[in-house]
Amino acid sequence: MKHTSDSNANSLAYTLFKGMNQDNLEYTYRGVFTTSITDTILSLAETNLENAEETRKMKKRVYFIMVEGLQNITRHQTENTDDNVSAYPGLFVLQRNGSYGYSVTTGNLIVKTDKALLTEMIEKINALAPDELKQYSLEILDRGHLSGKGGAGLGLIEIARKSGNKLHYDFKDVNKEYAFFYMNTHISAQEDQTTDINPLPGIIDLHQVLEDQNILLNFSGIFNQETLINLLSIIEKQLQATYILKMKVFNLMVEMLQNIVKHADNYNYNGEKGKHAIFYISEHDDKILFTSGNYIKNEKIPMFHERLEKINTLDSKSLNQFYNQMLFNFDKNNDLHSELGLIDIKMKCKTPYIFDFYKINDEFSFYSLQIYVKKMKTDIAPLELKSSEETPNIVLDQAKGTISFSGRSIPENAVSFYKPVLDWLNEYEATVGIITQVSFKWDYYNTATDKQIAKIMLQLEELAKHNKMTVKWYYFKGDHSMMSHGQRFKELLDLDIELIQIDFNDDMDDE
Repeated sequence: MKHTSDSNANSLAYTLFKGMNQDNLEYTYRGVFTTSITDTILSLAETNLENAEETRKMKKRVYFIMVEGLQNITRHQTENTDDNVSAYPGLFVLQRNGSYGYSVTTGNLIVKTDKALLTEMIEKINALAPDELKQYSLEILDRGHLSGKGGAGLGLIEIARKSGNKLHYDFKDVNKEYAFFYMNTHISAQEDQTTDINPLPGIIDLHQVLEDQNILLNFSGIFNQETLINLLSIIEKQLQATYILKMKVFNLMVEMLQNIVKHADNYNYNGEKGKHAIFYISEHDDKILFTSGNYIKNEKIPMFHERLEKINTLDSKSLNQFYNQMLFNFDKNNDLHSELGLIDIKMKCKTPYIFDFYKINDEFSFYSLQIYVKKMKTDIAPLELKSSEETPNIVLDQAKGTISFSGRSIPENAVSFYKPVLDWLNEYEATVGIITQVSFKWDYYNTATDKQIAKIMLQLEELAKHNKMTVKWYYFKGDHSMMSHGQRFKELLDLDIELIQIDFNDDMDDE
């Protein structure tokens, strides 16, 4: 029996989760890859490995291949000069195939002209025996890299050596210029055991669903407090300054993830007991959806169903009163405290919950919960990115008419870092009666940033056609390079840029 408030709207969570379980997908991630995000993904996956009953040697082999696979994606995205390749979401999947071992699948966008080189590279690796692979690896180290992608070729060799199995791969055309490259590696439970298991067809189908639904971030696996912290870290890094955080709904994700950790029931799947669950974020034209799904015992269904229906029927004032009532109720036997998080989410979103209960067996059901936030249509929330050793201080404030950049800019992935800025500028309209004041005060920026600044300048040029605007380009005395950059933009664009020389002790605001 299935209890539901909207069976069609929320069936995707169950369909995805069921498909993942059928393919033994222990961990999946689709999104941007940077070194910091990769490190957190590895921590998250390592937690799952530590909880699994595997030999230490097996865990080390799996971890090594995860590191190599993730580094290949990160390297490809961050070192590629093609913005489309750098910004396109990559894919990472960890599967546990029972007594057969583990499978690791990675995926990233490539230019179609790279297909032939990758095919030749992998086919050569697959044709070599273990001893030949070792010798081939030494030869590559002796004469240099196998390809122009940093250490990507050597990484593939080491993945094949550690796994002891052939590398499975496939390409799926995205358009006339680009294709998505998938690669799978199986790590057998015993080092001398080989297998021809190839889960790529199922993973490619899953990936297509993630793309079709514009799922920005997806995680499926065992949830606990440690995975919650790591997952929130990934989300915060990936979604920095996008609509998600501009609308200040990061705490909604916290509440939904805590809802899983606190209220999901342990379920034994594929010999592994834990709080198996799924969480994903998807973006649509007018809203952003947050969806979770987990196992609960059937006896809890009436309670959750009643609570969610009640919360859905309350208006803002009633919700606030209900929240206060729960907040100041200190009865230890009162089970209603679990509603606080659900009420808080509803108060912030001001949209109804969509939920389902799918019966799994006589003891358990799959409980899916979804809520959405409407995108802002008028005023844009201020965007402020604090400076770091690698990134500048950026302040974008529509109400004040302020657009400012200062500091150094050498981000690992310039396309990913500046995308929120470009998105913000695309939505910008000057407040009536306020002159937009744009300022640039760079210490230094690299060539990858230069390309992004050019995009920003083009957007400012377009905005200046309909908005009163002043643009000031500051450069330190003696910094002829930065002065030349400003002069170049001044000459190439129909934009009135004022070049201002300052001393190191000068305050830009005093000019």
